[in-house]
Amino acid sequence: MFLDVLDGHKALLEITYVTNPGAAWSMFSDYPEALTLLASFALVAIYIFRKYLELEKAPQQFIFGCIAGGTAGNLGDRLFREPAEVVDFIDVYLPLLEYDYPVFNVADSAIFIGGFFCILLAVQDARREKKGPVELAS
Repeated sequence: MFLDVLDGHKALLEITYVTNPGAAWSMFSDYPEALTLLASFALVAIYIFRKYLELEKAPQQFIFGCIAGGTAGNLGDRLFREPAEVVDFIDVYLPLLEYDYPVFNVADSAIFIGGFFCILLAVQDARREKKGPVELAS
């Protein structure tokens, strides 16, 4: 355990070992096969539609690299572990909120970061479109 206990309070960060047959917050735990198929479908879709995703641009490479890498990492757990579960090991406690965040792994973090930047990029693109083309003063 890292930063195990601070003055009698729960640690900010602990390394634990938990398996999860579901997705985030153990959603769909009863359907690990469906999650395996969904992850496989997502990776195939990213590959098939890579030209339309503008993957020649650096921001999109980062975004879809995070999403595809995280998905592939969790899919690897599901395919090569029996039972088909993902290993989660990062346990974060948020003391200001007194909230013990659900245990997660590096792949989950990559998917979250990729999704966050995908949304951020979409908001920036929408703002640019709303402003319209920039006209140069003559």
